[in-house]
Amino acid sequence: MKIIIWGHYPIHTSTHGYIHDTYYKAFTSLGHDVTWVSNEPHNLDYTDAVFFVEDSQKSHMPIRKDCKYITHHVPTEYLTDRGVPYENVLKLGNCIRDTVHFEKIEDLCHWDESTRTLYQTWGTDLLPEEINVDDYVRFDASKKDIHYVGMMYEQGPYWIQYFAYCAEQEGKEVQLYTQSIEHSENRRLIRDSYICPDFRSDWHLQCGYIPCRIQKNISYGRIPGTNSPFIKEAFGDYVVFGGTPETLYNNLVQAEKGIGGGVNMREAMQFIKDKHTYVNRINNILKFL
Repeated sequence: MKIIIWGHYPIHTSTHGYIHDTYYKAFTSLGHDVTWVSNEPHNLDYTDAVFFVEDSQKSHMPIRKDCKYITHHVPTEYLTDRGVPYENVLKLGNCIRDTVHFEKIEDLCHWDESTRTLYQTWGTDLLPEEINVDDYVRFDASKKDIHYVGMMYEQGPYWIQYFAYCAEQEGKEVQLYTQSIEHSENRRLIRDSYICPDFRSDWHLQCGYIPCRIQKNISYGRIPGTNSPFIKEAFGDYVVFGGTPETLYNNLVQAEKGIGGGVNMREAMQFIKDKHTYVNRINNILKFL
């Protein structure tokens, strides 16, 4: 298919640019004709194209009856009121606690026929063939730095500051990276990190939001830790849970040391390879497009 990924170009213009970049990589790997462009007029052949767009980037996107639209947060009426057939619009949403009552397609993927919305989580930026399940990271207690790549929202600063205090008691130091990190550098930082936590804000805890950090960190060969009960429920033994910064820190260190059985990383990485890449996400999309 002719895929036009519209907006958030180039990659570092926004956090959603990382999502578009990974979809570009996965669509290309599947043999599609993919173009990724900025949100401005372009002289391209859009005949029978499939547009992939997020709401904040739609202002200059061509709207055509012969095209299909994979949208994120774009009201369907924005397209249908301009002549696009209803069946040519597929909405994407995040799989959270309130969406699991819709038709189950697979784990963490549900379909709402009444609104033509596919709810699924993000995934790892690695393709299946890039995940080597034998290349997980062996724990190195001598490492000093804990690398955290991502933005801090709402209660995020509290979590990372308290977590950093716990780390300092053992001679470790949290390093926060929030902007312009390449996928390859993110992978290097995570693999070199002492431990790998994830912090959810109160709103994310209430709605059950799952960040791509969980799938990424496992695919990079690391044990992820989270303060989210919903993430723990979704990923089971492949994720370490702690309800406070202190318990999360201690539980992660114990898991890395293998106390209590630790985490079977080869099995965890195979799980991500089989179910949580963007190839999986695209295959689900194509079932309903």
